[in-house]
Amino acid sequence: MMLTLVLLIEKQTTSNEACELIIRGGTLMENTKKLSIKDLATIGIFSAIMIVVFIAFSMLTGASLFFNMIFNAVFTALILGPFFVYMAMKVGKPGVALIYNILQAVLATVFMGPFMIPWFVGGGIIAELSMIGTDSYRNIKRITIAWIITSLTRAAHGMSEIWFFKDAFLKTGVSPEQVQIQTQYYTDAKWVIISLASTVVAAAIGCYLGNKMTEKHFKKTGIIK
Repeated sequence: MMLTLVLLIEKQTTSNEACELIIRGGTLMENTKKLSIKDLATIGIFSAIMIVVFIAFSMLTGASLFFNMIFNAVFTALILGPFFVYMAMKVGKPGVALIYNILQAVLATVFMGPFMIPWFVGGGIIAELSMIGTDSYRNIKRITIAWIITSLTRAAHGMSEIWFFKDAFLKTGVSPEQVQIQTQYYTDAKWVIISLASTVVAAAIGCYLGNKMTEKHFKKTGIIK
C-alpha cells in the first residue's frame, strides 16, 4: 500500500523538481535547509495519508474502548512508522516532526477541543529538538527517536485528559461512564506502563521496517537520495 502511494505521489510531483533548485552565478545549486514548497507539500500529503489511516483504524477498533485506550496507539505507531520514516528521509530537513505534530494538534482540536493543542505541540517541540544536528533526518536512529516521542505523545494524550485536562475534557460532553473507565485504567500504573512500553517497541519496529523498505525500494531507485 505504502509503495503504491509513494510512487503515485512521486509521479505527480516530479515535474516540480526544479522548484528545489535556484540559479546562482549560472550554476544550479541545492536550496538551503529551509523547507521548500515541495517539502511542505510532501509533509502535508503524507501527514494527511497518515491521519486518514489513523482514523480508519480507529473506526475499525472503535467498538472496544479498552483497545482504543491501551493499544490503539501501539498499532498506530507500528502501522504509521514506515510512512514517517519515508517522509522524514524524503524531506531531509528540520521541521518534519514539528509540523506533523501540529497537524495532530489540529486533528485533536476537531475531535476533542482546543485544550489538547499544548499537549501535541509540546510533543512536537520535544520530537523536533531530538533531531537537532547535521543530517539527523537522514539518520534512522534519530528518526526512530523522534517517532517514538511522537507516538508516546499520541499514546498518552488520553491519559493527559485525566491527569491534566479533566475539567476541559468533561466540558466536551463525554459520558461519565467513559470518564470513569479512563480514570480506572489511566491511574493504574500497570496499564499505563503496558501501553507506553508497547508503544515504544511498536514505534521502533515500525521505523525498522520503514527503513528496510526505504533502502530496498526508494534509495536504490533514486526517489530518496
